[in-house]
Formats: sequence, structure tokens, C-alpha cells
Amino acid sequence: MKYKIFCLILIISCLSQTLAGALDSAVEITPADILKRVNENFLKIKDASADISLDYNIHLLGCTGLRQVKGQGYYKSPDRIKTTMDKITYFARGNRIRKIDAEGKKWYVKLIDAIDFNSGFTPNLLAENFVLSIVQENQGMFLLEGIPKPGRLTNVRKVFFYIDRKDFLLREIDVKLVNERLKGQIKIDYEKIKDIWVPTGFQGESAVVFPGNILVGMSIKLRGENMKINTGLPDKLFDPGF
Repeated sequence: MKYKIFCLILIISCLSQTLAGALDSAVEITPADILKRVNENFLKIKDASADISLDYNIHLLGCTGLRQVKGQGYYKSPDRIKTTMDKITYFARGNRIRKIDAEGKKWYVKLIDAIDFNSGFTPNLLAENFVLSIVQENQGMFLLEGIPKPGRLTNVRKVFFYIDRKDFLLREIDVKLVNERLKGQIKIDYEKIKDIWVPTGFQGESAVVFPGNILVGMSIKLRGENMKINTGLPDKLFDPGF
């Protein structure tokens, strides 16, 4: 009798899992569903600090020049960043950016024709700044296409976001610029810290806008070392004082 009951429970369990799988596959996933999972992973990072090094090479009129800078970077979820490199410190809280230069002078910084950071520095930025659609889906990844919303990134036609289907991590960004001679492609590096996937750097090609609306290509690589997360960084660390 006990054996029959056990078999019945096993059969019901298998049937329920099969039906659940069928229902899951029948439900069409949306960009919002994908971003929700990506954001859930990222929001496990309450704060982070690291030694950072930045290599960049601007390509202008056939000339290039590699520059390397090092410093420290700090992040506090969801909308605070502080970086100090070459004795220049930037404080950002959403779109509110402040700068203290090497001589101690204080500056207000305004981004023009840029991403809106009001929602913070999280994957939510994608939904805030782009009209998203799923253009490809396979066992390994989701490919989202983003069309910039009005007033955002007018030098960009579209952006493709490659999202790892297993861990729901944003792995690569492919930017299609208005100037087709330039390209933007960024690959993001991750490291597992305290059982959380943490972005530790990126490398690729992008473009920057110079005065006169001149779009210039740039190679870039950012690395974070000695990364620490969820240590309880104080709010005061991110206060520029003006």
C-alpha cells in the first residue's frame, strides 16, 4: 500500500512539473521580464569599492594616443558613484554630477544628449532610455534591441544588448551610431564575489562628442581590482559638499 502511495505521489509530481514546463514555454517572455531578472541580480550589490585603471585611446584625424589613469571607484545603490583619478574627483547622484579638480576647484557638470540617469546606475536604465524589443532568443542568450527615446543619444541609431540566459547578466553592448564609420561595442567582465556576480570591468570601442557636435572614436578598457562589496559605505563618502 505504501509503495502504491509513493508511486502515485511520484507520478503526480512528474505530471505537475511537465505541465508547469509546458505553461512556462507557452507564456511569451517580454523585455520587462528579462530586465526584472537582470535587475534582481544587480540589486544584490548594495555598495562596492575597487582600485580602478582606465586605458583609453582617442582616434582623431588619423592620430591616436593611449592614455592610462588609475585611481579609486565607489558605488552605492542605486544612484551614487564617486571616482578619483589623476587627483580629479567626480561625484554623481543620478544626473547630478560634481567635480573637484586637482587644484581643489569645484565644478558643476552637465551631460548633454546623454542617457538619463535619474533612475540610478542600474539595469533599469535600459527601460528608462530605450524602447526595447526581443530580436533573438536561444538557449544561451537573449538579444534585445533598444531604440533611443526622444531626446536621448541622438548620435545613436540603435543599441543591441546581449543578456546571458543562464545568469541573467548583461554581457555585451553593440551600439549602431549615426556615423556608420564609427562603432561602439563593449564587453563586460564579471567576477563572483560573496556568491554574487559583480561587474569588474569592460573593454571595447565607443565614441565621444567633442565641441561642435564632432563625434570621435575611442578605444577603452576599464579594470577593477581588489573589489569589495556590501561593506556598508557611508553616505558621507559620496557627498561633494556643494
